[in-house]
Amino acid sequence: MKFKKINTKEKTFYIFETSSISFSIFDSKLDFPIYNGSWNMCEGIIKNIKKHIPTSSIYYYVCNKNGIKLNSFWSYNI
Repeated sequence: MKFKKINTKEKTFYIFETSSISFSIFDSKLDFPIYNGSWNMCEGIIKNIKKHIPTSSIYYYVCNKNGIKLNSFWSYNI
């Protein structure tokens, strides 16, 4: 799968926990993932986003059989 490059002008990012071992990161367009896979790599990408784009907002959503729910504990700048 080809992933999207991080646009440094982007200010909003979304993380979706699709299962206990699978995570996806998107920018505000939600068209193609920046990353899809394990939490270890996802966490590194989030740290780089916060380092290079300190004013960015990152929203963390949990997807399960009950739907999609925002997890405010893991979201930044809400």
